[in-house]
Amino acid sequence: MMVPPDESLRAFGDRYRLLRFVGEGSSARVYLAEDLTLHRQVALKIPTVEIADDDAFRDRFAAEMRATSVLNHPRVLPVYDWGLDPQPYSVTEYLAGGSLAMLLDAGYRLTPSQALMVGLEAARALVNIHAGGRAHLSLGPSAILFDSGARPYISDLGLSAAVAEAEPGDGSDDEGPAARSYSALEQTQDVHDLALVLCEAVTGSRDLSSDEGDDAAMAALTSLGPIQAVLERATAVDPADRLTAAELAEELLRVASLLPRPDPIPVPSEYSPPDGSADAAYDQTEDFAQVGPSVSERSAVPLDDAPRRRWPGIVLAAILVLGGAAAGAWALFWAGPDTTAVPELKGQTRAAAASVAVDLGWQVDEILVREPGTRRGEVVRTEPAAGASLGDGATLGLFVSLGEPLILVSDLRFLYGMTLQEATGELEGLGLVPSGETLVNDAIVPPGLVVGLDVEDGVYELEVGSEVDLLVSDGRAEAG
Repeated sequence: MMVPPDESLRAFGDRYRLLRFVGEGSSARVYLAEDLTLHRQVALKIPTVEIADDDAFRDRFAAEMRATSVLNHPRVLPVYDWGLDPQPYSVTEYLAGGSLAMLLDAGYRLTPSQALMVGLEAARALVNIHAGGRAHLSLGPSAILFDSGARPYISDLGLSAAVAEAEPGDGSDDEGPAARSYSALEQTQDVHDLALVLCEAVTGSRDLSSDEGDDAAMAALTSLGPIQAVLERATAVDPADRLTAAELAEELLRVASLLPRPDPIPVPSEYSPPDGSADAAYDQTEDFAQVGPSVSERSAVPLDDAPRRRWPGIVLAAILVLGGAAAGAWALFWAGPDTTAVPELKGQTRAAAASVAVDLGWQVDEILVREPGTRRGEVVRTEPAAGASLGDGATLGLFVSLGEPLILVSDLRFLYGMTLQEATGELEGLGLVPSGETLVNDAIVPPGLVVGLDVEDGVYELEVGSEVDLLVSDGRAEAG
């Protein structure tokens, strides 16, 4: 959707220029914007409340943004910047994975395993938020965003609070411009809301209760599996009986062993409207297009080993794919005295295979791939295959292995909560080499259980045979 002309001409804070409309949640419109100072794309959110120009709201908004910008947690979307000119706005990282609301609107439903993973990450973020005396106040599907690796983030913190404070009769004029601390009741409401979001993500409904005679509702609740009882405790009628964020995370972790490992959560490029319609709500997927190669493409050909492809090889591959057996039969039928049968080169080194091809009068097109059970530098197949005929000067495609497929760090999240022995066995089974442990404070994971992997920032893939350190919980941080 295009940006309205009256907004496209605005330079928010003399720094951000709106590029296109992305979507609208319960409290804000979201735009893709350009940071004119750092020359990067960001997400810019503008509150939709009618009193956005009211002085009391602007004071409240500024106070909430100041308090939110100091929070630091891997699953809380950080506020890069905020301002009041020409109207209140906040600036965050632009995540390419869309929101949980978009996923559900497209007709997709999470499995209980996927919901548990999202809930666990979100609960850990809420622990951090609540420890800082804050609360979200409006935690719904549109407030849970995903990056291109489908990792969840809680967004709109501060913005939701400012909008909630702006409701009539809230006494915001009496509160003053300082961000207030939120009560335990408001914080348990966050946990209650998160539990209902997880229920909706699996069943399509936020109702965790049903009449005995309602078979459909009973079946929907049963589909939650072992997380049903946890969500029911988090949404107890009496707030005093509800789980805290830390308790919710602990309970989800406790039942995780009863569920299979979650499949990857799809990002917008992987789903579409259930009826195939071109509804405007789904046009937003274009805004979340992944820049650069996809995850699967990066797994096959890493960026530091870019394949040397030439147009003849690409055209040949297209002919082989589209023509199939007919193309092979055509080549064999027309083989004349100036053609030679392709020898079996699979398993030879790249250098040896290339030497054979050159001696037979062919050009060589090397395509680098990663395939299970192969060694780096080994020819895994040729195009055309062994036995086909090639004429003098033709091009032979050599598919050369870079080794085993890369292991995505994001795919190793299932280690979370395992014992050290279990996690070590899993890593060794994948071909990784556990080389040590690093103790970290964690408010959720019991001491001695694995929190994750100790990898450098920017490392998203690991070679088979890589040495890795495990992050192991040392329990809660001591009060300072």
